[in-house]
Amino acid sequence: MVEPKETKAPDASTSKPKPCCVCIPQKQSRDECLLLNGQESGKCDSIIQEYKTCMKGFGFEVN
Repeated sequence: MVEPKETKAPDASTSKPKPCCVCIPQKQSRDECLLLNGQESGKCDSIIQEYKTCMKGFGFEVN
């Protein structure tokens, strides 16, 4: 007979937040800028960099 393994919920203090739940204001600004201007315009570069910096602060790699 196979016994089920115990699974523990990750400790909230040590678990990494989900990428969708961090840097929300920066993400909204980035998305709005890209929607209105397009990525090729270069007008959003500083906003995109701000978003990437914020995400890196939470341990996420953004390309």
